[in-house]
Amino acid sequence: MTRPGGLGFDLLCLAAGLALPLAFAPWSLYPLAWVALIPLFAVSEAPGPGLRFRRGLWFGLGQFGFGLYWLLPTIHTFGHMPLVLAVPTWVLLVAYCALYPALFALLGGWLGGPAALRFAAVLPLLWVGLEALRGWAFTGFPWLSLGASQAPGPLAGWLPVAGSLGTGLVLAVVNGLVLLAGRGLAHRRWLVGAVPLLAVAALAGAGSVAAGWNWTRPDGPAVEAALVQGNVPQGEKWDAERRGEILGRYERLTRAHLDADLVVWPETAVPLYADRATGYLNSLATDARARGSTLLVGVPEREWVAGRQRFYNSVLALGAHQGRYRKRHLVPFGEYVPLSSVLFFAERFVPGGGTFVGGDSAEPLALGGYRAGLSICYEDAFPREVAATVHRGATLLVNVTNDAWFGRSIGPAQHAQLARVRAREMGRPMLRVANTGLTFATDHTGRALAAIPPDQAGVAEVQVRPRAGVTPYQVLARGWLSGGLALALVVAAAFLWRGPLPRRFRR
Repeated sequence: MTRPGGLGFDLLCLAAGLALPLAFAPWSLYPLAWVALIPLFAVSEAPGPGLRFRRGLWFGLGQFGFGLYWLLPTIHTFGHMPLVLAVPTWVLLVAYCALYPALFALLGGWLGGPAALRFAAVLPLLWVGLEALRGWAFTGFPWLSLGASQAPGPLAGWLPVAGSLGTGLVLAVVNGLVLLAGRGLAHRRWLVGAVPLLAVAALAGAGSVAAGWNWTRPDGPAVEAALVQGNVPQGEKWDAERRGEILGRYERLTRAHLDADLVVWPETAVPLYADRATGYLNSLATDARARGSTLLVGVPEREWVAGRQRFYNSVLALGAHQGRYRKRHLVPFGEYVPLSSVLFFAERFVPGGGTFVGGDSAEPLALGGYRAGLSICYEDAFPREVAATVHRGATLLVNVTNDAWFGRSIGPAQHAQLARVRAREMGRPMLRVANTGLTFATDHTGRALAAIPPDQAGVAEVQVRPRAGVTPYQVLARGWLSGGLALALVVAAAFLWRGPLPRRFRR
């Protein structure tokens, strides 16, 4: 078998990594993800572990260097971190993420077996296993996970069945099958080339069939919702001189839509702590209650516990129904500083001095005839965080965020795509409200129902129908999917491992 070699293949791996983010929003060239892993799969046949690791690293640097470029200006401009610190911080994050494709190429070369088994099963399991690890290790960073790219394509029907992780497995299998088909056809072995292509067609067809299946059912009357996009630039958001104008803008936009059942504001729409805005919030709550409307207001909270002040990123329900949700999955170096005793110097660059505390409840907010499962900011990047609210009875999903941090980059579009993916996985409508965009509502399949253009203030009115019932993925999200993938990978490695072993395992 011809094995990849030469500088040209290094450049091919880099190019494939650079191409993969184009499969995601805002470009959504999802077919690229059907073939982007092929060079990486082929690298697993390279003879030397160092060579495999290097080429996998090139792939990862391309994927995450391009896909996450927008984090550098975010860290520097809005995180107020000096460029001399922001650049190495961004480089370290990209290098860390790039280690996963590098490990894939390294370990993949030590997994033997027939080519069809390796490319169509073993290597896809390894890829998805490493993606699951990236989404869990060090609190997790699942950004640019392969399955999320397929939201607009024929494989999207796999999302409610197996989630984005399982859809990523299907997609990795497709890459392996296309590689097998290409090799068969190149050697004029027509049947060997045709069978993998038929398998690809079967996977896409199964996705299309699953997409037409209603896994969940309507539950109660439609909810009239008003989504409020304040469009406050990040550089002005916490300016005390602009505070009155910002609060007035949200109040003006809201009072014109208190005939809605539910009015939703973005993350930290109120630019001061809740205890300093009681008069403002109480006035809005009184008027909303009189009109039978409920407000979901993003506002930071603080309290003293054991002599230490704690901060929470919260959403308060005011008006006809009351409640509170506190963000559970915090952003490292965005809301808290891990290993703060060692990295104490980083606290000056983190809002609240890095002392934000995570909430402890995923309980949905009971808002009359429906239950709203809340997520704040990038919590919706974690399928199990959203699934936790559905397991507790959520019939409607709400994500509030402030993506003004990302500027006019591809970051907001990448983040918005995840909200659509979560809606499809859970079979629930999604209300997604962002400070500067992208603000929209989707039905239970992730199809957009209403939206506000980015970078402008406005309100989107929409009717959504809460839904009940269970998608297959809701069951798998309880741990069965990750556990099953891990078990399958361990079994495959036990039978097919041909790499180095500790001395006590050698014969």
